[in-house]
This record gives sequence, C-alpha cells and structure tokens, in this order.
Amino acid sequence: MNENVPAIIITGASGFVGRNLLDDMKNDYRIFAIARRSQQECNAPIHPNIAWIRADISEPNHMSRAFREIKSAGGADYLFHLAAFYEFAGEENPEYRTTNVDGTRIVLEHAKNLDLKLIVFASSVAACSFPEQGKYIDEDSPADGEHIYAWSKRVGEEMIREYAKENPALIVRFGAIYSDWCEYPPLFMFLNTWLGNSWRARILGGKGMSAIPYIHIRDIVTFFQKLLSKQNDLAPAEVLIACTQGSTSHLELYTLATKYFFGRAYKPIFMPRIISALGLFIMFYAGKLINHLPFERPWMRKYIDQKLNVENKHTGERINWSPNPRYLIENRMPFMLERLKSEPYAWHMRNMVAMRRVATRPDFKIYNVLADAENIIIEAMLSEIIESKLDIGKIKSRDDLGWFFRLIFRLILTSIHSNNKLLIQNYFEISGLGRISAGYSQDDIKNLLKKLNDIIINYLKNSDMLRAFHSKFYDYITMPIEFGIDEIEYQYIKFREQTQEDPDDISLDPEKQNAKKLLEDTIWKSLVNRY
Repeated sequence: MNENVPAIIITGASGFVGRNLLDDMKNDYRIFAIARRSQQECNAPIHPNIAWIRADISEPNHMSRAFREIKSAGGADYLFHLAAFYEFAGEENPEYRTTNVDGTRIVLEHAKNLDLKLIVFASSVAACSFPEQGKYIDEDSPADGEHIYAWSKRVGEEMIREYAKENPALIVRFGAIYSDWCEYPPLFMFLNTWLGNSWRARILGGKGMSAIPYIHIRDIVTFFQKLLSKQNDLAPAEVLIACTQGSTSHLELYTLATKYFFGRAYKPIFMPRIISALGLFIMFYAGKLINHLPFERPWMRKYIDQKLNVENKHTGERINWSPNPRYLIENRMPFMLERLKSEPYAWHMRNMVAMRRVATRPDFKIYNVLADAENIIIEAMLSEIIESKLDIGKIKSRDDLGWFFRLIFRLILTSIHSNNKLLIQNYFEISGLGRISAGYSQDDIKNLLKKLNDIIINYLKNSDMLRAFHSKFYDYITMPIEFGIDEIEYQYIKFREQTQEDPDDISLDPEKQNAKKLLEDTIWKSLVNRY
C-alpha cells in the first residue's frame, strides 16, 4: 500500500456500491475492504492499495481481528459503512437485526479505537414513509417506514446520532442505485417482464404511477468524492440524500423501455389496484404450490400508485453536488437496453448476481472455525503420527513435520478464503521435486495428506456451528487435498520418466533448489502475514 495517501475502511466492499468505490478510489487511497465474500467471487478490483479482509460484521471476533489488522497497518482516516442486508421478500428475516443492527453496533464500537476523521453510514430513502400526494421527503424527514428494512435503518441512524456526539459521523440516504447494466433487481424484473413474451408484459398496476427516485452508480461515486472534500463543513449526524429530485414512475420507465427496445412506445394495460392486489396474492400462493415464488409479493400492493418523491436541494448546497443530467435514468435507458441487446448473456449474469442474497455462507463459517483451531489440529496431527507410528520414510524431525502440516493447513485456509481449490496442487507442482529430495516418498506425502484431511474433517464434524454444513466439507477440505495428491502422483511419474533412477538418491540441481526455496519462503511469509 502507498502509505502517503489517506486510508478508508469500506464495509460491504463486495456489494454493488462497494466494488465501484474500490475501483474509483484505489489509486488515491489505501482501502481496507471488509466483506463476507472473497475478492475473486465478487469480481472486486485487485490493486496494491486494496487490502481485502473477509469478515462478518455481526461477529465480534471477526471485527476485532479485522480492526486489529487495520490498526497495525497504520489505521484509517474514513469509514464507509455500506454493509447491510436487504431482500424483496418483505418478510421479517432475522438477518435484518443480525447484520443491519447488531453489525452496525459492533462496527461503531471498534471504530472508536481508530481516531477516524469521518464515518459515513449508508441508509436509504426507502427508510422513510411515502409522503402524501403532492408532497415529498427531504433531509429532515424521519426514517419512519413501516417495513423491517426501514426499522433496521432507523435504528442504525439512531446509533450514528449517538456516536456522532463524540466522533465525526453522518448519514447518507441513497435512492435506487443502478448502472448501464441495470443491476437494480426491481428494475431488472420490470424490464424482463415488459420486454418479454409473458402475458403480463403489457400490464401495469394501478395507473402506472408507482414511483421512486433513482441514481446512477457514477453519480454515487462523484457524491462520495464531493462529500470527502466538504467533510469539515458538515454537522454531526447530518443527513444527506443521494438521488435525483422527484421520482420516476413505472409508466415513464415502461414507455421508455418499449420505445427503445421495440422502436415504438407500447400502450400499457392499466390494472385497477384491487385487481392488482388480488393478482399478487394469486401469483404468490401459486408460486408456493410449485415451489417457485415470483419476485412480486403481496406486500407490494401497498405501494401501487404511491410516489416516493424527494427534494434534496439542501444536500446539493452542502457538498456542491447534483446528479449529472447525462446519468438520469431517462437518458441512460437507451444504453441499458443496447447492452441487453448486444450482450444479453453478460447483462443477465450481472443482474442475477445483483439479485442474489446469501446470508449464510458455509465457506465463511468453515474458514473461521478452522482459523481458530490451527494449533489444535497441527498438534493432533503430530500426536497421531507419533502414536500410530505412521510410516513416514526418512522424515524424523517433529519440527519439519509441523512446518509441513502448518503450510498445507494454511494453504487449505487460503483456498477457502479465496475460493481457489487448486492452491495445494499448485504448491506441489512447483515443490514436488523438493519433497522428493527431502526424503519423502510418494506414499509418505499421500498418507500425511490423507491423515490431515481425516483430522480436519473429524474436527469440523464435532463443531455445533457447522452441523448444517457437513455436506460441504468435501468441497472445501477434501477436494483441494485430493487435487494435491493427484499432483504428487503426477510429479513422481514425471520424475521417474526423466531420471529412471531411485528417487532417494537424487538431489535437485542448484537452480531448482533456489526456485523451490524462494517459492516456499514466499508462501510461508505470505501466509504468516495473512493469518
């Protein structure tokens, strides 16, 4: 990392906003990116200034470890708390409390030790109740929405106000964020319906006046840039709103979408509110019967023809920001639909990823249980070998065995962490000849790896936290080890074909020995620093 630039912590770094902020800020800031998903899985940018920390904000131990790492790396100046749970089912999922409330409290408690210049809490205009007809919400409007998500954000905002009495912090309420690829789930579903062959393609609920404010992701990036430049002028716990003025209705979107996709605007069929509400119930319960629930849910009936109009001139004046007219959704619809036409596979893949919400991650749970049990498992492995008198050829040193087990164990951890099951295979691809020269036979290494696999699996099976994930142990533990064993077998076959001599009498030439030592030193130092 470039130590001469300011540092930012971003929670929820694997999300839509988080990834785009990483990409925009990576050259000008050191960034500590905190997320449940791996960098590879969420396709986040990789850069020397980005330190990726896999952690669950609702787990105190994870946050304690993450903030210790951040402090030891020089601390940070800013914290963007973007991590949050939201789904469109409208049900009272416990994740709203676990992540949005408990997680926010844990993050704020640990943030007190970093002497931050500013914390930005990501809220939403959806946390506010829809205003009466002809009125709007603004920065002074309360977060008084009735649904569970609004409640979780209201509690988060209250925590920020309490925190801001001693530490700089403010609240940003976002509109519906989208990109030229769409990537906003409701809009994606609308377009799929309106531009498809469904019998519902022409139907709009009520008079088509259901409306919310949108904001392009590029305007969000600019918003954060302006916010940081004006941070000293902002009041404690001040509320800012990042979205366009007013709102955009379903009818407006439908007209634009059909015009640019089909070449002419189609006339919709307006379905009265009471019939629309009945249709939502019928589709929902029919979906339950076939175990395939529709995106549309009964709770949405309350918002038919409701407008979430916004007035946020105050925000523009405070930080000298306003949405770029170029990025208004009315002006981006042609670009969005052209991507759909020209790159339909990529368009659908991006949007399906945006819709996916996975609260419980088996890899994440397994990783954290193993990370805490490293010494226990290594000692169990050494004791097992000594007590069972496992045949390990020329390997006599307990320290050498302990080093080898720890290296493989940390490669397993890293494979889970990075979602890359080939790390052990890659290691033996480079170091296989080194293992031969050190006195290991093919059976030696295979037996050691199989025994390590058995000990790890048995340990995981005894963990109450992982009771629901036994079927995943093969994917995350056994499979990477089996790939390593396959590579070992291949290395010995190749070695014998090349030498036609006894492996025990062969030593590596100096160039290969140096390469092997450099690789193992690099792997070891990297893993020690990481864990």
